[in-house]
Amino acid sequence: MLGGAGSAGRLVKMIKTGGVTYKQGIVAESKPGFCRVRFDDIDGLVSAWLPVIHHKTQDDKVIWTLDIGEHVACLMDSNMEDGCIVGAMYSGADVPPVASADKYRVQFKDGGSFEYDRSSGAMLVNVVGNATITVGGNASIEVSGDAFVKAAKATVDAVCDFLKLCQFIGGALFPGGVGGGGGLGSTIPGTLKAESVKTAAGIDLDGHHHTARGSNAATTPAQN
Repeated sequence: MLGGAGSAGRLVKMIKTGGVTYKQGIVAESKPGFCRVRFDDIDGLVSAWLPVIHHKTQDDKVIWTLDIGEHVACLMDSNMEDGCIVGAMYSGADVPPVASADKYRVQFKDGGSFEYDRSSGAMLVNVVGNATITVGGNASIEVSGDAFVKAAKATVDAVCDFLKLCQFIGGALFPGGVGGGGGLGSTIPGTLKAESVKTAAGIDLDGHHHTARGSNAATTPAQN
């Protein structure tokens, strides 16, 4: 019984919570969110399924399943019956994928990776397979320098507005016409300059000419 001046005192009930032990172990079995851990220093004791600590698990969810054989740090109760996995650890056998303290890197088993270097501001993304990005609203990409896109084939399904000069170095085909759909017509404001045009409306423009038939006579019909 604990009391104080002018007080009837308070009864403090002591509850035994048990001891907590820090242990290192090796993942023996694994599934999303949980692992069973083997403790080699306790005769190879394998724990029950232990939850893995994640950043968020309710409304927002983060999941990264540990691999079998991964070196992990655990907090266990005094009987080694319950606990949690705090995280995986680097060691002499499993070394960090970068040596610079300025680099953040996520490296995957298949060779894919994501890296950001805060000293230079450079970001590298390596996707080994397919990549899909879905944006529910508007998307904006701004590049201060030059942008280069290389692909075997690129298809753009959109109404395109080119706000500045576009240069087609490798040539351009317009099966649907320019300024008109289905080849029905094209409207090109201003002056059209072509270094070589062979035909227009069935007329050979290179060989097309008229022959004069006198000062008061009309020229001959078009000759190719």
